[in-house]
Amino acid sequence: MPLQPFRRRRHAALALSTALVASLTPLVAQPAWAEPDETAPGRTAFLTGPNEGAPNEIAVRYLRAHPAEHGVTATDLSDLAVASSYTSPHNGVTHVNLAQRHKDLEIFGATATVNVARDGSVVFVGNSLVTGLPEAATKVAALDAVEAVRAAADGLDLAEPATPRVMSRSAGAAQRTVVSGSGISEQPIPAKLGWQPTDKGLRLAWQMVIDDSTDVHLWNATVDAETGELLGADDWTHQDAPADLATTLGRREAPTATLATTNVPAARITPPNPVDDGSSYRVFEFPKGDPNDGPQSLVTNPADGDASPYGWHDTDGTPGAEYTTTRGNNAHAYTDQDANNQVDPGSPADGGAGLTFNFPADLNEHPQTYNQAAVVNQFYWCNVVHDLTYRYGFDEASGNFQVNNYGRGGNGGDDVQCEAHDGSGQNNANFSTPAMDGGRPRMQMFLWPGNQFGLPNTVTIDAGSAAGTYEAEYARFTPAPTSAGFAGQLVQVDDGVGANGDGCTPYTLPGGAIAVVDRSSSCNYHTQVVNAETAGAAAVVVVNNVAGAPAVMNGSMDPAVGIPAVMVSQADGAGIKAGLPASGRVQRNLARPAMRDASFRSETIFHEYGHGVSNRLTGGPTVNCLTGEEQMGEGWSDFLAITSLLNPAIDDPENARGYGQYALFQDSRVGPGIRPRPYSRNMEIQPFTYDSIKTGGWLDGTSLAAPHGIGHGWAAVLYDMTWDLVDRHGFNPNVYEPWNTGGNNLALQLVIDGLKMQGCGPGFVTGRNAIIAADAVLTGGENACTLWASFARRGLGYSAVQGTTGRNDNSEAFDTHPSCRADFIGRAAQPALNPVDAGDAVPMKFQLAGNRGLDILASGSPYSRLVDCDTLQTVGPDGAVTPRPLPVAARNPGGSKLSVNATGRYNYPWKTDAAWAGTCREFVLTLDDGFQYRAYFKFNG
Repeated sequence: MPLQPFRRRRHAALALSTALVASLTPLVAQPAWAEPDETAPGRTAFLTGPNEGAPNEIAVRYLRAHPAEHGVTATDLSDLAVASSYTSPHNGVTHVNLAQRHKDLEIFGATATVNVARDGSVVFVGNSLVTGLPEAATKVAALDAVEAVRAAADGLDLAEPATPRVMSRSAGAAQRTVVSGSGISEQPIPAKLGWQPTDKGLRLAWQMVIDDSTDVHLWNATVDAETGELLGADDWTHQDAPADLATTLGRREAPTATLATTNVPAARITPPNPVDDGSSYRVFEFPKGDPNDGPQSLVTNPADGDASPYGWHDTDGTPGAEYTTTRGNNAHAYTDQDANNQVDPGSPADGGAGLTFNFPADLNEHPQTYNQAAVVNQFYWCNVVHDLTYRYGFDEASGNFQVNNYGRGGNGGDDVQCEAHDGSGQNNANFSTPAMDGGRPRMQMFLWPGNQFGLPNTVTIDAGSAAGTYEAEYARFTPAPTSAGFAGQLVQVDDGVGANGDGCTPYTLPGGAIAVVDRSSSCNYHTQVVNAETAGAAAVVVVNNVAGAPAVMNGSMDPAVGIPAVMVSQADGAGIKAGLPASGRVQRNLARPAMRDASFRSETIFHEYGHGVSNRLTGGPTVNCLTGEEQMGEGWSDFLAITSLLNPAIDDPENARGYGQYALFQDSRVGPGIRPRPYSRNMEIQPFTYDSIKTGGWLDGTSLAAPHGIGHGWAAVLYDMTWDLVDRHGFNPNVYEPWNTGGNNLALQLVIDGLKMQGCGPGFVTGRNAIIAADAVLTGGENACTLWASFARRGLGYSAVQGTTGRNDNSEAFDTHPSCRADFIGRAAQPALNPVDAGDAVPMKFQLAGNRGLDILASGSPYSRLVDCDTLQTVGPDGAVTPRPLPVAARNPGGSKLSVNATGRYNYPWKTDAAWAGTCREFVLTLDDGFQYRAYFKFNG
């Protein structure tokens, strides 16, 4: 029979992934487990009570004892292996990641994450197991590993591999093989045999990882071992695509919001245990999200002694720095302007023996005038994110990124390659995460030209028929034109060979001239500029040889050139050449703002690094398994950035908080940025609810793009959750401090813990459940009702159904957990309708254990929301999915307000609206602990 992936309709279903699992340890388990103790405080969220034995054994025993609850049969679980297992010290949970196998081979993407508490209780299980395994299946591969690499290259539309060869091969059924990069991959290509689930059952397949030599992709590709057909391809490189978003996402303009004040002082955020190594860095200091939040400052000893015990420049685990450059245990920062994934010569900034990295930046100049300042800022922030996430549990055992793991578990050798001014693109940033702990990730930061204001440079002709100013593009491999510019006589090059205006052959020039050359296929830009510099030129103007806009020029960084080069369009170049001889100037375009640098956006560094965090923690440190249309990787990354940089002086939960404003030349956090809508608890500003992910479910019948648009919806939910926790527990400006010191700290902890618990292929409901389970372990469920209220408001309530991780089979619901709600006194209990006359004042009474005073309501409480009178669902009367009917803040009649008597009997007088006649509404009153009182009303005319 065809293989069937599990679909648990009540709470969650997990899609298949094509992730790699490394070493698999088979386990034999004894049939024993404990049922949950429903009466024990805080235990109601757990799946079992305490159990005896090692966590790995408990995990397998539990899974095999409950196959039907996880959508499989006992036979499907006959061969389970531990792919990874580690314990989170702060909560004592062991995360056991099990791989499902068949006939001694891994089933790609079929996993279960079983989370076991200190006492052996099974807390939560997330899985992507498959059912319907055949009794027998052939294991004969017609293709070998080299042939599989050729097939994958063809399927991925890559170049033909150049003489691929086997570098190593292991014994065993999986035939693990390493094939040379063969011109298509930056790294050798690991390949292995296993089973690929398909609609027609299991297919024997080769799975391999190809680090695309010609683009930013890191492909995890699976090809049929018999036919060579490409069965699956996951790109492990995550990148923003704002230009894509702008053209594909429908966007109603959000209501105008008050601009936040820039340069608001913020408390300096320092780790509780700093490393006194004398290091200092001139940077946009934590918690500045970008230069909009204030100027550079010199930060001293910022390394956290818990996460980086020997400082940021250590690799050997003994006192003293191994590097005086922007390189160390957690990160290696440099520029890669020629996009060859190698370190540009001299680009790691050098702080000398004193580790003093004091490199200022003039933001009114082109970013290439301050390369070292950009590298230092990126190094600083890559290390800050490492140290901060370490404190919340992204440590060595869970697969974090370090050269030396200092004997604390996991595999080393995987510091982040933090590439500034990367030449492989612009208006973007990305992060590539190898699946295996020990595989080195790469972060690439690009420049944002801002060409909506005009091109970044100009060529000015002083006099003659060509007199005027012409816009020009820049070269990545040369110094940048400055605001002061480079003046000289413009001279059209004539090298006397072939197309003599191309300057491909050495020639002579008057000293200090500006060389004018034609773009050519006979030689590259680097050769043209080197020849001009050798001839004594002060600058180079390249004339495009095709119609249209000029191009950004790439070239080698070695050997370095010392003069700037720009390109003008073919038409402008013809006019300039016709007007020579003439004097002129090459300079930055002063009529527009200077280009912007992603390396100065800590917000973006947090976001990109966050992809590494979510990939390594989900499913454990041997796989990348964030798959499916509903996957929330972009959302976790936005959450990590925004929550870590939260500043109540410039962030207001009821106002707009955009993402990416600095890159768009906006001067405030307020506004849409590069997301479909800014983040806000105000649903007029951010209208996302769960069903918004559906095709045609966004504003004006458009669709949220996957993954960024859908991810922004998950971040919107987490943004609300964070502020709800801040309302309850307060705000701590220092996010290095423990989870129990502020609601924002707690939000970070619960999300990191949820990532570890959720298992492969999670959707929104699974992500919700994992966070609530994380709170059950961490606090005994103290925040359960607050969390349920946050999720329910965005349609991820108790009755929400995920379906698969496809985008179109979910069903939103706005109810809270039954244990977190009660009925009003004197009102018909849900789901009955209470008839009232529209416009009347309606007393809403409830009883607490005692008089707690009047400051007991959560932010935004109480409210009412329109519902369908028959189904009681929150459905818009116009048929649109988004926006759903918005919560309407409740009003009081006259001068009345919430009151309470001595016994704790509360009364909220609710003034209804005469315009509600003929409609139905739900009234929701939420206490400060998230507990809710709810009732439905039908309004008479």
